[in-house]
This record gives sequence, structure tokens and C-alpha cells, in this order.
Amino acid sequence: MPIHAPCGTPRNPAGPLPITAPTPSMGTFANNASAIPAFPVADRLGREHNRARVRFLMPDFPAFAERLHEAVRPFYLRHVYFPLFPDRRPAEFLRCWELPYEWQGTAPRLTIPPPVPGLLDVLFLPMTDWHHRLQRTQRLALALSALGHRCFLLNPHLGREYPSAPWRRRRPALARLEERVFEIHAPLPSEPVFHHRLLAPSESLAVADSIDWALRRACVQRLVLIISLPTWAGCARLVQGRWRAPLVYDCHDWLPSLPGMAPAIAAAEPDAMRLSDLILFCSRGLQAHILRALPEISDRSALIENGVPDWDPPSGPRTGQPVAGYVGALENWFWIEAIAESARQLPGVRFALHGTPSPQVLSALSGLPNVVLPGEAPPSRVPEILSGFRIGLLPRTGDQARFMAPIKIFEYFHFGLPVVAGPMPELDRFGPLIYRAVTPAAFARAVADALREEDLALESARREHARQASWRNRAEPLSHLLAETANRRSRLPS
Repeated sequence: MPIHAPCGTPRNPAGPLPITAPTPSMGTFANNASAIPAFPVADRLGREHNRARVRFLMPDFPAFAERLHEAVRPFYLRHVYFPLFPDRRPAEFLRCWELPYEWQGTAPRLTIPPPVPGLLDVLFLPMTDWHHRLQRTQRLALALSALGHRCFLLNPHLGREYPSAPWRRRRPALARLEERVFEIHAPLPSEPVFHHRLLAPSESLAVADSIDWALRRACVQRLVLIISLPTWAGCARLVQGRWRAPLVYDCHDWLPSLPGMAPAIAAAEPDAMRLSDLILFCSRGLQAHILRALPEISDRSALIENGVPDWDPPSGPRTGQPVAGYVGALENWFWIEAIAESARQLPGVRFALHGTPSPQVLSALSGLPNVVLPGEAPPSRVPEILSGFRIGLLPRTGDQARFMAPIKIFEYFHFGLPVVAGPMPELDRFGPLIYRAVTPAAFARAVADALREEDLALESARREHARQASWRNRAEPLSHLLAETANRRSRLPS
């Protein structure tokens, strides 16, 4: 049973155990004795005192600059940058307020269905935003909700999505995404970018308080937490302690390979796994790699692979038009050289790359006449877009590709598409169903070969793989795992 008070009544005022703040960096100057003038000292105690004075007078200037940047950013973006460049305001910052929502402390506006007896409510602390692109976390939430679970997802932007700047009091909000899927908005004054740094203890506490309000508003009784990023570990531990909830870590990316991911966040992942009751992996390769480093979590790990939505079956065979397509992220890790070489070698092929291109991708590919960049694809349009491809592309290479299990493989397979991919070991098991390449020139040849494919048996085999890999088929074993983990934790002494 949860340790919170029944729905609608005040909680026990006793809070969670305090979190000890990490020791701050002392800065470069403080660690270089020759770079600072010596003070007259009489003994060792005097030297220690003078070192403390230097640390106070000479702080960590890079860290100070980052804090200053973070303090100014909320006001600069809202009052200078976005007014000057309105098309650069992230669309997800607007879409999230187009749904029904209510504020903390106001009259209830949402109709929230009660929990299904015997089913856990699921709180996701994700790596991605629902309103930007539906990825693994969002798809699992939808599939679990179809089984009867109520799912709650934290908006990871921590106030950046709010129209008003932090100088105004901004309340937490609860929004309805789907009938049994909800989003929690937890604004922080500093509005930290969730993949730039770990949260301070006070920030974790504030986010946990916002989550606590939303869960009590929904009359949650039995809860399980699933986190996808160590940024949320401190907050998750607070929520776990308040609700006696099992904690699950979903490892679906190799964090050190992600551009823009703070090294401190990646370095915190092993501890986040050690403290979890269950660790999920999206791919066999990533699971094996992590378990070699952390064998002590092997008996608490499980494989839940990625899947494909329950889309309608394709209305016919794949198109005969020479369209090589991609739908997804177009970040700097995208294998630009492979697409550029393929476009030059195959001028009669149209390369349709759907997503928001990074400046590097845009600069390298926008000048090629047979490459089109239509922009981000709304989730509702993805099936229609994929049905217009003759082949699907997965142009990825490097460290990130070593452990990648791309969701797109099953989405392409749903339409029977041959797939041309970079060197991704997780795809080796599909054998002749995909075309692999390790160089840009080989990628271009593989595109040409895939476009010529007319083997209906291969097309049928791909569609069968997709049928078996529905998100519902992933959510059913996950639901059982969550129940078993909760039951196991309930038998532990308080």
C-alpha cells in the first residue's frame, strides 16, 4: 500500500530523507598552486585557510558562466530570440498547451478514469518529449494504456514549455494526452535542459512535489516508475520513497554516444541501474555490453525490444516509384556522407528525409537536387509517408550504431520495405531482409540493389516480423514484469 494519504486528503507532512548535495568543483585555479600568489603562512593550518580563501575568490569560471547563461536564457528566448525568429520556437512548446489541462490549486477540469483493480499506474520519466516525436517511451505508454494501465509522463522541459518566464509564479499542470495517458508539467525557475546536466537536490525535490500533486489528483494507489535518463534519478528516488513504488530503469540508448548528452549524466547511469529494481534493455547488444560492466544487475535485467504501432495493413504492394525514404531524427550523427554519395551516384532516385534537419545536415544535403527535406512528420501521417517509399533508409554509423535497435526497422517492415542500413550489429539477425553497408560507396550500391528487389517472399517475411513485433506484444510481457517487480518489492521489509 502507498504511504500517502487517501485521495483528496492532506499528505503526511513528514518528507523524504534529505539528499546530500555533491561537493562543488573548486575550479582550475584552486588546483594549480603555482598559478596563484602565496599568502604568508606559519603552519599547515594557515595553508589550508589560504586555499579556502583562494577558492572563494577564484570560483570555477566555466561553471559560473554556465549558471549565468542558464539564468538569462529563459528571458532572452521569450523576449528577444523567439519574437525575432518565431519560426524557431519549438513546435512542441505550443502543442502541449493545445490539449485539455488543469493547474495545481484550481478547480478540476479533467475527467480522469479510475485505476483498474489489479493494474499498476505507470509513471514515465522520459528522455524525449511526447509532442516532438513518439518514440519508445511514448509507444510503451500507449500500449500499456491499451491494456488498462493509466500512464503518466513527465514533460522533460521543466518549464521551458511554459509561455511565461520564471519571474511569474508558474504552477504545475496536468494534461490529458489520451484517454488513459497524462502529462505532468513541473516548472523549475532555472529551466535546465534535461540532457545538459544533472538536477540539483532542490530541483529534484521540486519536480517530485509536482509529480506528487498530479498523482494524488489522479487518486493513484499503486505505482511503478520507469526512468530513461539518470537526470531523473534523484527525483525518482523521492517519489519511490513516498509511494513505495518499484523503480525501473529503461536503457534504450548508449548514452556516451549521444551528441549533446552531458558526460556527468552518462557517468551517472551505472548507479541509476544499481539502485533500480528492474533494468530493461531494448537490444541484446546493449544488454550484453552493460552486463559485462555491471554483472551484479544481471538477475534484475530483461529484454523488451522495440516495436511497431497497430497500423492498418498496407492496401497493396510497395510503390514502383524510385523513392528512398527516412523518417526520424536528422541530427549530426546522421550518416550524411552515405546519403550524399547515394544521391550523387543515383540521380534518378528521390531521397525523402522526413525530420527536422540539424544545421550540419541541412548544409550538406539541401543543395542536392534529388534530396528533399519535408520537415518533421506528424505521427498521424507516418503510415501514409511510409507507404510512398520503395525502400527505407537507416543511415547510421559510428559508436551510436553499435548498440542501436532502431524503431524504424519494424515500421519499414510493416510495409514490406527493403531496408538499407549502416553497420548496426543489432540488425544482423534479419539476414537478407536488409541491405548493409560500411562505406558511403557501398551504401549507394545497396540502395540501387534494394530498389531493384522484386522478391515477394522477402516482402512477406518482413511484414510477418512486423506483425510479431507490435507494441502490444511488447507491452504484455512488460506488464507482467512490472507486476512481478512490484510484488517482489512489497515483500521487502520497510
